[in-house]
Amino acid sequence: MSMGILFVLIGAFCFAISNVYWKKITQTIPYQIGMFYRGIFASVAFGILYFGYRRANFFTYWVINDLTINSQLFLSIALSVFNIFGLLFFLRGIQKAPVSIVVPVSALKVFTILTAVFIVGEIWQMQYLYAFILSTIGLLLLYLDGAKKVSVKEQKRGVLFGLAASFFWGSSYALYNYPITKWWGPLGFSFIVETTAMLFGLVLILKEGMLGQLFKYTKKIHLQTYIVQGVLLVVGGLAINISYGYLPVMVINILIISSQLLSVVMGFLFFKERLQFKQWIGLICIMVSFIVVAIPFGQMIVWIKKLIQ
Repeated sequence: MSMGILFVLIGAFCFAISNVYWKKITQTIPYQIGMFYRGIFASVAFGILYFGYRRANFFTYWVINDLTINSQLFLSIALSVFNIFGLLFFLRGIQKAPVSIVVPVSALKVFTILTAVFIVGEIWQMQYLYAFILSTIGLLLLYLDGAKKVSVKEQKRGVLFGLAASFFWGSSYALYNYPITKWWGPLGFSFIVETTAMLFGLVLILKEGMLGQLFKYTKKIHLQTYIVQGVLLVVGGLAINISYGYLPVMVINILIISSQLLSVVMGFLFFKERLQFKQWIGLICIMVSFIVVAIPFGQMIVWIKKLIQ
């Protein structure tokens, strides 16, 4: 379990930086173009790892079956597209509303838990309930305080886009259990996801008539941006996918809320906003939820009894 937690923490750290970095990108580069170029880097990187090194001893446990054209491949692509809508709503959200609203709302795990329990068939445990309540309270405190600083219109936009991202991300992340642990493994599925995301970005570019602008955003500063986002995506995405082999879906998705600690703090620091008292309480709740789900419930009860005595 400790290895799984380590991989989640690596992924959460990368996603936290990426969430804030996307805000910077969308201020100067259309998000469709950012998705496409970032996707090129990620899909090429995963392609090299998969097709060139999947037989290496280091990647033995990261590959279950070779990629083949069958129903599972098409289901994996469909799941990837479903997940990409989460990113699409998230990017639209941070363009139209503050990061302090969109990020916490998009991180709500209601849809993940419902999908994990009723579709994937995971067993609900009491420590999940405590962690879910604490993390939700923490996220709401972050949102409620951030909501005071913006107009009602911006609040509604932020909540709606955040909830849409939460639905598509949360549901699909729970369903990732099938392609990662039963069909392809973390490496093969990562390649599918990022190749699909790259092609999806290209479709958006064609839809918006932005094909002629592609070369406009290939200067050195733009390429550096794509590489940074690509590296964060490759490392973070692969780390999270690997964690599915060690931890239940609900544990992974509750732990990954820890990324909001860094996302929100960095968002306020970079965009000249400041954490208020309620937001500090919210961050503490999230940290406690992390501890609750990371430590076996029985062991936690023993520790509490010792402290009381």
